[in-house]
Amino acid sequence: MASIRRLDVAGNIYFYSLVAVGIVGLLTPTWYNILPSNFVFEAVLFLCVLVMFKVPKRGVIFFFLASLAYIGVSLFLMMAYNPSDYLDFAQAFKAFIYVAPLCCFYRQGVFERRKALRFLKILLVLFIAKYLYSVLLNVNPRMGSRPGLYVENNFELIFLLLYFFVLADDFGKNLGRWFLVLAAIIVLSGSRSSALALLVVFCGIYLRRLTIRSFFYFVAFIVLIALAAILFASRSGGGGVESIDRYKFMMVFWSEVGGWPWWKYTFGSFPITPLSAESCRTLSYYSRLFSFSEDGSCYSVVLHSYFFRVIFDHGVVGMIFLFGFIAKALHGTGYSAFRIMIFIGVLSASALSVSAMNSVFVSLAIAMAIGLQRPGGSVSPGRDIADLQSNQAT
Repeated sequence: MASIRRLDVAGNIYFYSLVAVGIVGLLTPTWYNILPSNFVFEAVLFLCVLVMFKVPKRGVIFFFLASLAYIGVSLFLMMAYNPSDYLDFAQAFKAFIYVAPLCCFYRQGVFERRKALRFLKILLVLFIAKYLYSVLLNVNPRMGSRPGLYVENNFELIFLLLYFFVLADDFGKNLGRWFLVLAAIIVLSGSRSSALALLVVFCGIYLRRLTIRSFFYFVAFIVLIALAAILFASRSGGGGVESIDRYKFMMVFWSEVGGWPWWKYTFGSFPITPLSAESCRTLSYYSRLFSFSEDGSCYSVVLHSYFFRVIFDHGVVGMIFLFGFIAKALHGTGYSAFRIMIFIGVLSASALSVSAMNSVFVSLAIAMAIGLQRPGGSVSPGRDIADLQSNQAT
């Protein structure tokens, strides 16, 4: 019973933190949030793990141990042969750092479905309220064009989309209404990666079974594509492909890796390797993403797209490890191959633009997905037995 209470406490910390920080963001009209949301949610994630005090289950123990070993060996190599700022190291390895605590959520039944749905609806209301008044009031150019509740919306909206997708079936007959609220939030956001991710979520919810209704859903899908195209065009500035910032990042990435041998593509660069001085000069507009040492050097984070970053720092093997962890954890939690594909598709839409698994918001969504109770009961067999014993005792 004590174990069950710890799980409940961890779930409450997770849910109430999301709402509390969201309310602060709603009451912050001139910026995303007066609180350091990334730091707060990283603390929440690790606090939940401490409260649960659960050893990872067998299904993910390999990923737990492998991530810790990889981080430890890479840190040793950096300190011994290429001393760099520890914060730059943490930024480059953050996705692998998150894997260990996420393993502790796997099949634990931390999150009650009804409670999770209730808090999701509250978050949707907070998001639509903040985004709507930010755009209408236009208190400053940033909030008028790219509103946010916690942080820059490219990051927080991937969390919201994954959270919604995981609980879509729990909405019942009200799913369509709440999906419209979600779509309105994405349209107001001005986020291209989120618009693409919304299309993936739509397919995962409405086009997984072909029925007579599929025709009408397909029409709605075409409408969403049209809205996404309008959003992409409005953000392009009227220039050609060369004017798109992601194209510039791709060209810088290719200039860095174009001459690599095969083994570097496979395993990535030495931890941690800065970009060339020429690349840093080319991307000097993003100097706020340069090294924490403030010596003018820059690392893969300045490339924005996580696909570029993970290949440069960790190679194809590192990318396979991260997506393999997600697929294995979701499969072991009961997700079908189709739902896993949609989940990874949403993450890939994020990885095309921003930090994907390097973001605490994606980690929060993964924790929700693999720590959620199954319909009608807990994901964790141990918790099922404990709940049954408790019911019999009462």
